[in-house]
Amino acid sequence: MAGVNPMAYLEKVSFNLPNLTTNEQIMPVLNELEHLYKALDPEFQHLADQLIETLRGRLTPDSVNFH
Repeated sequence: MAGVNPMAYLEKVSFNLPNLTTNEQIMPVLNELEHLYKALDPEFQHLADQLIETLRGRLTPDSVNFH
């Protein structure tokens, strides 16, 4: 994620959110969001929290494996 603008990435994920419907689509984005979270300014972390919560809610139970 080096060189990634965190806010631009959040915007991109938000825009593509309706298209993220399968675990195979969701997991890579969820992993990137969780990694990016640490780099976000604390005042914007709530935006990532919302996206992470939404994506986790879309995962089917058979592949949910939170660390």
